[in-house]
Amino acid sequence: MELESYTFTYLDEFGDTNSATCRPNEYHSLMELLFDKYLQEWGDCKGRAWCGTCHIQILEGSLSSKMQKEEKQTLSHLDEACPQSRLACQIPINAELHNLVFKIITDNDFG
Repeated sequence: MELESYTFTYLDEFGDTNSATCRPNEYHSLMELLFDKYLQEWGDCKGRAWCGTCHIQILEGSLSSKMQKEEKQTLSHLDEACPQSRLACQIPINAELHNLVFKIITDNDFG
């Protein structure tokens, strides 16, 4: 049975903990959701995995989706990238987001 909504937690650029909720198929990616509802000036490349401005680090939970070549390459250019790093533009809105906890990493535009 699919959930009616997904709730996740993120630490913003100020270190504040925020809770967010979305419905299945409400947005294409985590970046689109966060940009539309919660953040400004984020996702400069509009979801192409080129700029690194939507860099997050997963603190609790996991994602099964594999990184594509573009995402791996972009993350390789970011100073704060680690094995838990992902680009929010490459994370689909699905049940894996439910109860996920992540931190938004700032100052990542290498383009």
